[in-house]
Amino acid sequence: MLLLIIIGSSYGQNDFRSGFIVTLDNDTIQGQVDYRSNSKNYESCIFKIEEGEKEYYPNQIIGFGYNDDKFFSSQIIEGSFVEVLVTGEISLYKSRDKYHIVKDTSFFNLESIIEKVEIDGKTGKKEIGKWKGVLTYLISDCLQNPNGLTSNMKLSERGLARLIVKYNKCTGTELVEFKAKKPWTKFDFGAILGVSRSEITTEGSGFFSYLDDSYSSIDPSIGVLIAASFPRITERMAFQGELHFLKSSYSSSVELPMSFIQLHDTFIDLTTLSLPISLKYSFPEKRYGFYIQGGINFDYHLNSSTRLISEQIRGDVVNTFPEISPFEINDSQVGYWGGIGILKSYRKFRGSIAIRYFQMPGLDQTDGFTANSNRVCLNLILFKK
Repeated sequence: MLLLIIIGSSYGQNDFRSGFIVTLDNDTIQGQVDYRSNSKNYESCIFKIEEGEKEYYPNQIIGFGYNDDKFFSSQIIEGSFVEVLVTGEISLYKSRDKYHIVKDTSFFNLESIIEKVEIDGKTGKKEIGKWKGVLTYLISDCLQNPNGLTSNMKLSERGLARLIVKYNKCTGTELVEFKAKKPWTKFDFGAILGVSRSEITTEGSGFFSYLDDSYSSIDPSIGVLIAASFPRITERMAFQGELHFLKSSYSSSVELPMSFIQLHDTFIDLTTLSLPISLKYSFPEKRYGFYIQGGINFDYHLNSSTRLISEQIRGDVVNTFPEISPFEINDSQVGYWGGIGILKSYRKFRGSIAIRYFQMPGLDQTDGFTANSNRVCLNLILFKK
Protein backbone atom coordinates (compact mmCIF):
# COMPACT_ATOMS: atom_id res chain seq x y z
CA MET A 1 0.00 0.00 0.00
CA LEU A 2 2.89 2.36 0.75
CA LEU A 3 4.39 1.68 -2.69
CA LEU A 4 1.00 2.35 -4.33
CA ILE A 5 0.70 5.69 -2.51
CA ILE A 6 4.21 6.72 -3.59
CA ILE A 7 3.60 5.72 -7.22
CA GLY A 8 0.19 7.40 -7.29
CA SER A 9 1.60 10.69 -6.01
CA SER A 10 4.56 10.55 -8.40
CA TYR A 11 2.59 9.58 -11.48
CA GLY A 12 -0.51 11.65 -10.93
CA GLN A 13 1.34 14.36 -12.84
CA ASN A 14 1.16 15.26 -16.52
CA ASP A 15 2.22 12.78 -19.19
CA PHE A 16 3.99 14.97 -21.77
CA ARG A 17 4.82 13.47 -25.17
CA SER A 18 6.42 14.78 -28.36
CA GLY A 19 3.84 16.73 -30.31
CA PHE A 20 2.93 20.09 -31.83
CA ILE A 21 0.38 22.85 -32.09
CA VAL A 22 -0.85 24.61 -35.25
CA THR A 23 -1.28 28.33 -34.67
CA LEU A 24 -3.97 30.56 -36.17
CA ASP A 25 -1.32 31.70 -38.69
CA ASN A 26 -0.97 28.03 -39.75
CA ASP A 27 2.51 27.73 -38.26
CA THR A 28 3.48 24.41 -36.66
CA ILE A 29 5.37 24.62 -33.38
CA GLN A 30 7.01 21.46 -32.03
CA GLY A 31 7.07 20.75 -28.31
CA GLN A 32 5.58 18.53 -25.64
CA VAL A 33 1.81 17.95 -25.37
CA ASP A 34 0.14 16.52 -22.28
CA TYR A 35 -1.30 13.10 -23.22
CA ARG A 36 -4.76 13.25 -21.69
CA SER A 37 -8.10 11.56 -22.16
CA ASN A 38 -10.19 12.60 -25.16
CA SER A 39 -12.80 14.17 -22.89
CA LYS A 40 -10.18 16.70 -21.75
CA ASN A 41 -8.59 17.09 -25.18
CA TYR A 42 -11.94 18.12 -26.65
CA GLU A 43 -11.80 21.17 -24.36
CA SER A 44 -8.15 22.25 -24.42
CA CYS A 45 -4.53 21.18 -24.74
CA ILE A 46 -1.56 21.75 -22.48
CA PHE A 47 1.58 22.56 -24.46
CA LYS A 48 5.10 22.76 -23.08
CA ILE A 49 8.20 24.34 -24.58
CA GLU A 50 11.40 25.59 -22.95
CA GLU A 51 9.66 28.75 -21.77
CA GLY A 52 7.08 26.73 -19.82
CA GLU A 53 3.56 25.31 -20.06
CA LYS A 54 0.50 26.94 -21.58
CA GLU A 55 -3.10 25.80 -21.98
CA TYR A 56 -4.70 26.45 -25.36
CA TYR A 57 -8.42 26.57 -26.15
CA PRO A 58 -10.21 26.05 -29.49
CA ASN A 59 -10.39 29.77 -30.28
CA GLN A 60 -6.60 30.15 -29.84
CA ILE A 61 -5.15 27.51 -32.19
CA ILE A 62 -6.14 25.54 -35.30
CA GLY A 63 -5.22 22.25 -33.71
CA PHE A 64 -2.72 20.10 -31.84
CA GLY A 65 -1.44 16.57 -31.97
CA TYR A 66 1.03 13.91 -30.90
CA ASN A 67 3.71 12.62 -33.26
CA ASP A 68 2.51 9.46 -35.06
CA ASP A 69 -0.63 9.50 -32.95
CA LYS A 70 -3.77 11.57 -32.40
CA PHE A 71 -4.58 14.95 -33.94
CA PHE A 72 -7.31 17.37 -32.79
CA SER A 73 -8.79 20.22 -34.84
CA SER A 74 -10.80 23.28 -33.82
CA GLN A 75 -12.05 23.91 -37.37
CA ILE A 76 -14.93 21.40 -37.46
CA ILE A 77 -17.22 22.30 -34.54
CA GLU A 78 -17.17 25.82 -33.16
CA GLY A 79 -15.89 26.10 -29.61
CA SER A 80 -14.57 22.54 -29.42
CA PHE A 81 -11.68 20.38 -30.53
CA VAL A 82 -12.59 17.18 -32.38
CA GLU A 83 -10.33 14.22 -33.08
CA VAL A 84 -9.38 13.88 -36.74
CA LEU A 85 -9.43 10.21 -37.75
CA VAL A 86 -9.17 10.26 -41.57
CA THR A 87 -8.89 13.11 -44.10
CA GLY A 88 -9.52 12.79 -47.83
CA GLU A 89 -12.42 13.02 -50.29
CA ILE A 90 -14.46 11.96 -47.26
CA SER A 91 -13.07 12.98 -43.87
CA LEU A 92 -13.98 11.35 -40.57
CA TYR A 93 -14.01 13.06 -37.17
CA LYS A 94 -14.91 12.09 -33.63
CA SER A 95 -16.34 14.32 -30.92
CA ARG A 96 -17.55 13.68 -27.41
CA ASP A 97 -20.59 11.53 -28.24
CA LYS A 98 -20.77 11.11 -32.02
CA TYR A 99 -18.89 10.79 -35.29
CA HIS A 100 -18.90 13.35 -38.11
CA ILE A 101 -18.31 13.11 -41.85
CA VAL A 102 -17.37 15.89 -44.25
CA LYS A 103 -17.66 15.40 -48.02
CA ASP A 104 -17.11 18.34 -50.32
CA THR A 105 -18.64 21.13 -48.21
CA SER A 106 -21.40 19.00 -46.64
CA PHE A 107 -21.30 18.10 -42.95
CA PHE A 108 -23.07 15.02 -41.53
CA ASN A 109 -23.48 13.72 -37.99
CA LEU A 110 -23.37 9.97 -37.48
CA GLU A 111 -25.12 8.99 -34.28
CA SER A 112 -27.14 6.08 -33.00
CA ILE A 113 -30.68 6.96 -31.94
CA ILE A 114 -32.48 4.68 -29.49
CA GLU A 115 -36.26 4.83 -29.53
CA LYS A 116 -38.85 3.06 -27.42
CA VAL A 117 -41.10 0.65 -29.31
CA GLU A 118 -44.11 -1.41 -28.27
CA ILE A 119 -44.52 -4.92 -29.63
CA ASP A 120 -47.37 -7.19 -28.51
CA GLY A 121 -48.01 -4.98 -25.49
CA LYS A 122 -44.37 -5.08 -24.39
CA THR A 123 -42.14 -2.01 -24.37
CA GLY A 124 -38.62 -2.33 -25.67
CA LYS A 125 -35.82 -0.33 -27.28
CA LYS A 126 -34.75 -0.24 -30.90
CA GLU A 127 -31.79 1.40 -32.60
CA ILE A 128 -32.73 3.71 -35.45
CA GLY A 129 -29.81 3.39 -37.84
CA LYS A 130 -30.32 6.52 -39.95
CA TRP A 131 -26.55 6.98 -40.01
CA LYS A 132 -26.20 3.85 -42.14
CA GLY A 133 -28.37 5.38 -44.85
CA VAL A 134 -26.29 8.55 -44.84
CA LEU A 135 -23.05 6.58 -45.05
CA THR A 136 -24.40 4.33 -47.80
CA TYR A 137 -25.35 7.34 -49.91
CA LEU A 138 -21.97 9.05 -49.45
CA ILE A 139 -19.89 6.04 -50.58
CA SER A 140 -22.20 4.86 -53.37
CA ASP A 141 -20.48 6.91 -56.07
CA CYS A 142 -17.36 4.71 -55.94
CA LEU A 143 -17.71 1.57 -53.82
CA GLN A 144 -19.72 -1.36 -55.12
CA ASN A 145 -22.52 -2.85 -53.00
CA PRO A 146 -22.59 0.03 -50.49
CA ASN A 147 -25.66 -1.41 -48.73
CA GLY A 148 -23.78 -4.63 -48.07
CA LEU A 149 -20.82 -2.72 -46.70
CA THR A 150 -22.89 -0.78 -44.15
CA SER A 151 -25.71 -3.20 -43.26
CA ASN A 152 -23.81 -5.06 -40.53
CA MET A 153 -21.62 -2.18 -39.38
CA LYS A 154 -21.46 -0.95 -35.83
CA LEU A 155 -21.10 2.72 -35.06
CA SER A 156 -17.46 2.39 -33.99
CA GLU A 157 -14.18 4.06 -34.84
CA ARG A 158 -12.61 0.90 -36.20
CA GLY A 159 -15.37 0.07 -38.67
CA LEU A 160 -15.94 3.64 -39.82
CA ALA A 161 -12.23 4.38 -40.29
CA ARG A 162 -11.71 1.23 -42.38
CA LEU A 163 -14.64 2.08 -44.64
CA ILE A 164 -13.61 5.73 -45.12
CA VAL A 165 -10.02 4.70 -45.93
CA LYS A 166 -11.37 2.16 -48.43
CA TYR A 167 -13.52 4.82 -50.10
CA ASN A 168 -10.69 7.35 -50.36
CA LYS A 169 -8.41 4.73 -51.91
CA CYS A 170 -11.20 3.90 -54.35
CA THR A 171 -11.43 7.53 -55.49
CA GLY A 172 -7.65 7.86 -55.71
CA THR A 173 -7.74 10.78 -53.30
CA GLU A 174 -4.70 11.61 -51.20
CA LEU A 175 -5.64 10.56 -47.68
CA VAL A 176 -4.20 10.76 -44.20
CA GLU A 177 -5.15 8.19 -41.58
CA PHE A 178 -4.10 9.41 -38.17
CA LYS A 179 -2.98 6.75 -35.69
CA ALA A 180 -2.24 4.43 -38.66
CA LYS A 181 0.97 3.32 -36.93
CA LYS A 182 -0.90 2.61 -33.73
CA PRO A 183 -2.30 -0.95 -33.72
CA TRP A 184 -5.76 -1.85 -32.50
CA THR A 185 -4.42 -4.94 -30.72
CA LYS A 186 -0.92 -5.52 -29.42
CA PHE A 187 0.60 -8.67 -27.96
CA ASP A 188 3.66 -8.74 -25.70
CA PHE A 189 5.53 -11.94 -24.88
CA GLY A 190 7.86 -12.48 -21.96
CA ALA A 191 9.92 -14.99 -19.98
CA ILE A 192 9.81 -15.13 -16.18
CA LEU A 193 12.37 -16.20 -13.61
CA GLY A 194 11.38 -16.03 -9.98
CA VAL A 195 11.71 -17.12 -6.40
CA SER A 196 8.72 -17.81 -4.18
CA ARG A 197 8.16 -18.14 -0.49
CA SER A 198 5.07 -20.29 -0.10
CA GLU A 199 3.18 -21.28 3.01
CA ILE A 200 0.63 -23.96 3.82
CA THR A 201 -1.64 -23.28 6.78
CA THR A 202 -3.76 -25.93 8.47
CA GLU A 203 -6.77 -25.88 10.75
CA GLY A 204 -8.17 -29.02 12.31
CA SER A 205 -9.67 -30.63 15.35
CA GLY A 206 -7.66 -32.48 17.97
CA PHE A 207 -7.45 -35.51 15.73
CA PHE A 208 -5.06 -33.55 13.50
CA SER A 209 -2.87 -32.30 16.34
CA TYR A 210 0.12 -34.08 14.80
CA LEU A 211 0.18 -31.37 12.08
CA ASP A 212 1.93 -28.04 12.45
CA ASP A 213 -0.06 -24.81 12.08
CA SER A 214 1.99 -23.75 9.05
CA TYR A 215 4.65 -25.04 6.66
CA SER A 216 6.90 -22.86 4.51
CA SER A 217 9.18 -23.35 1.53
CA ILE A 218 11.41 -21.13 -0.61
CA ASP A 219 11.74 -22.31 -4.21
CA PRO A 220 12.68 -21.08 -7.70
CA SER A 221 10.17 -20.91 -10.55
CA ILE A 222 10.15 -20.35 -14.30
CA GLY A 223 7.39 -19.20 -16.59
CA VAL A 224 6.16 -17.43 -19.71
CA LEU A 225 3.53 -14.75 -20.27
CA ILE A 226 1.46 -13.11 -22.97
CA ALA A 227 -0.19 -9.70 -22.55
CA ALA A 228 -2.90 -8.34 -24.82
CA SER A 229 -3.54 -4.60 -24.96
CA PHE A 230 -5.64 -2.30 -27.12
CA PRO A 231 -3.60 0.89 -27.73
CA ARG A 232 -6.27 2.63 -29.83
CA ILE A 233 -8.74 2.33 -26.94
CA THR A 234 -6.44 2.72 -23.93
CA GLU A 235 -2.71 2.52 -23.32
CA ARG A 236 -3.08 1.91 -19.62
CA MET A 237 -4.98 -1.38 -19.45
CA ALA A 238 -3.96 -4.87 -20.59
CA PHE A 239 -5.02 -8.45 -20.04
CA GLN A 240 -2.20 -10.76 -19.06
CA GLY A 241 -1.96 -14.54 -18.86
CA GLU A 242 1.00 -16.43 -17.44
CA LEU A 243 2.16 -20.02 -16.99
CA HIS A 244 4.54 -20.90 -14.14
CA PHE A 245 6.25 -24.14 -13.15
CA LEU A 246 7.42 -24.61 -9.57
CA LYS A 247 8.34 -27.40 -7.17
CA SER A 248 7.90 -26.96 -3.43
CA SER A 249 8.94 -29.06 -0.45
CA TYR A 250 7.67 -28.53 3.09
CA SER A 251 8.52 -30.23 6.35
CA SER A 252 7.84 -29.78 10.02
CA SER A 253 8.27 -31.62 13.30
CA VAL A 254 5.70 -31.54 16.07
CA GLU A 255 6.22 -32.81 19.64
CA LEU A 256 3.01 -33.40 21.54
CA PRO A 257 2.93 -32.69 25.30
CA MET A 258 2.18 -36.10 26.83
CA SER A 259 3.51 -38.31 29.65
CA PHE A 260 5.91 -39.71 27.07
CA ILE A 261 7.62 -38.16 24.07
CA GLN A 262 5.61 -38.32 20.84
CA LEU A 263 7.18 -36.91 17.66
CA HIS A 264 5.44 -36.34 14.32
CA ASP A 265 7.45 -35.43 11.22
CA THR A 266 5.42 -34.22 8.21
CA PHE A 267 6.73 -33.96 4.63
CA ILE A 268 4.79 -32.33 1.79
CA ASP A 269 5.98 -32.21 -1.85
CA LEU A 270 4.20 -30.37 -4.67
CA THR A 271 4.93 -29.97 -8.38
CA THR A 272 2.63 -27.26 -9.67
CA LEU A 273 1.60 -25.56 -12.89
CA SER A 274 0.24 -22.11 -12.04
CA LEU A 275 -1.92 -20.04 -14.41
CA PRO A 276 -2.37 -16.43 -13.22
CA ILE A 277 -4.78 -14.30 -15.27
CA SER A 278 -4.89 -10.60 -14.51
CA LEU A 279 -5.95 -7.12 -15.49
CA LYS A 280 -2.92 -4.84 -15.61
CA TYR A 281 -2.87 -1.06 -15.21
CA SER A 282 0.27 0.86 -16.20
CA PHE A 283 1.18 4.35 -15.04
CA PRO A 284 2.71 6.80 -17.55
CA GLU A 285 6.21 5.61 -18.37
CA LYS A 286 8.92 8.17 -17.76
CA ARG A 287 12.40 7.06 -16.79
CA TYR A 288 10.79 3.95 -15.33
CA GLY A 289 7.32 2.50 -15.76
CA PHE A 290 5.20 1.27 -12.87
CA TYR A 291 2.19 -1.01 -12.99
CA ILE A 292 -0.25 -2.80 -10.74
CA GLN A 293 -2.22 -5.91 -11.58
CA GLY A 294 -4.58 -8.41 -10.05
CA GLY A 295 -6.86 -11.26 -10.95
CA ILE A 296 -7.49 -14.94 -10.44
CA ASN A 297 -5.07 -17.86 -10.35
CA PHE A 298 -5.43 -21.55 -11.16
CA ASP A 299 -3.02 -24.06 -9.63
CA TYR A 300 -2.84 -27.57 -11.01
CA HIS A 301 -0.72 -30.01 -9.01
CA LEU A 302 1.04 -32.35 -11.41
CA ASN A 303 2.43 -34.39 -8.52
CA SER A 304 1.71 -34.25 -4.83
CA SER A 305 2.58 -36.34 -1.82
CA THR A 306 2.23 -36.08 1.95
CA ARG A 307 4.07 -38.29 4.45
CA LEU A 308 3.79 -38.60 8.20
CA ILE A 309 6.41 -40.39 10.29
CA SER A 310 5.52 -40.81 13.98
CA GLU A 311 7.66 -42.01 16.90
CA GLN A 312 7.04 -42.68 20.59
CA ILE A 313 9.87 -42.52 23.10
CA ARG A 314 9.27 -44.20 26.47
CA GLY A 315 12.47 -44.17 28.46
CA ASP A 316 15.05 -45.94 26.34
CA VAL A 317 12.45 -47.52 24.04
CA VAL A 318 11.74 -45.88 20.66
CA ASN A 319 8.71 -47.06 18.68
CA THR A 320 8.43 -46.01 15.05
CA PHE A 321 5.02 -46.26 13.40
CA PRO A 322 4.44 -47.11 9.75
CA GLU A 323 4.53 -44.13 7.40
CA ILE A 324 1.08 -42.81 6.45
CA SER A 325 -0.43 -39.93 4.46
CA PRO A 326 -1.71 -37.30 6.94
CA PHE A 327 -4.10 -35.68 4.43
CA GLU A 328 -4.87 -35.64 0.71
CA ILE A 329 -3.92 -32.85 -1.69
CA ASN A 330 -6.56 -31.64 -4.13
CA ASP A 331 -5.53 -31.78 -7.78
CA SER A 332 -6.37 -28.11 -8.34
CA GLN A 333 -6.97 -24.82 -6.55
CA VAL A 334 -8.53 -21.51 -7.55
CA GLY A 335 -7.60 -18.28 -5.78
CA TYR A 336 -6.79 -14.62 -6.29
CA TRP A 337 -3.62 -12.60 -6.55
CA GLY A 338 -2.24 -9.10 -6.93
CA GLY A 339 1.09 -7.50 -7.63
CA ILE A 340 3.11 -4.40 -8.36
CA GLY A 341 6.05 -3.98 -10.71
CA ILE A 342 8.64 -1.62 -12.11
CA LEU A 343 9.59 -1.59 -15.80
CA LYS A 344 12.67 -0.33 -17.63
CA SER A 345 13.12 -0.18 -21.42
CA TYR A 346 16.39 -1.08 -23.11
CA ARG A 347 17.42 -1.14 -26.76
CA LYS A 348 16.37 -4.72 -27.54
CA PHE A 349 14.16 -5.68 -24.62
CA ARG A 350 12.24 -4.44 -21.61
CA GLY A 351 12.97 -5.69 -18.12
CA SER A 352 10.63 -5.77 -15.15
CA ILE A 353 10.82 -6.70 -11.49
CA ALA A 354 7.51 -7.58 -9.86
CA ILE A 355 6.30 -8.57 -6.41
CA ARG A 356 3.13 -10.69 -6.25
CA TYR A 357 0.98 -12.18 -3.53
CA PHE A 358 -1.22 -15.26 -4.09
CA GLN A 359 -3.98 -16.46 -1.76
CA MET A 360 -5.03 -20.02 -2.63
CA PRO A 361 -7.74 -21.74 -0.56
CA GLY A 362 -8.78 -25.37 -0.89
CA LEU A 363 -5.49 -27.28 -0.81
CA ASP A 364 -7.55 -29.79 1.16
CA GLN A 365 -10.89 -29.47 2.84
CA THR A 366 -12.47 -32.41 4.61
CA ASP A 367 -14.64 -32.80 7.68
CA GLY A 368 -12.87 -31.13 10.55
CA PHE A 369 -9.78 -30.18 8.56
CA THR A 370 -8.79 -27.36 6.18
CA ALA A 371 -5.49 -26.68 4.42
CA ASN A 372 -4.89 -23.47 2.45
CA SER A 373 -1.81 -22.05 0.78
CA ASN A 374 -0.37 -18.64 -0.07
CA ARG A 375 2.85 -17.40 -1.55
CA VAL A 376 4.86 -14.24 -2.12
CA CYS A 377 6.86 -14.13 -5.37
CA LEU A 378 9.68 -11.97 -6.63
CA ASN A 379 9.86 -12.20 -10.42
CA LEU A 380 12.26 -10.99 -13.07
CA ILE A 381 10.37 -10.57 -16.36
CA LEU A 382 11.98 -9.99 -19.75
CA PHE A 383 9.78 -8.71 -22.59
CA LYS A 384 10.74 -8.93 -26.24
CA LYS A 385 10.57 -5.57 -28.03
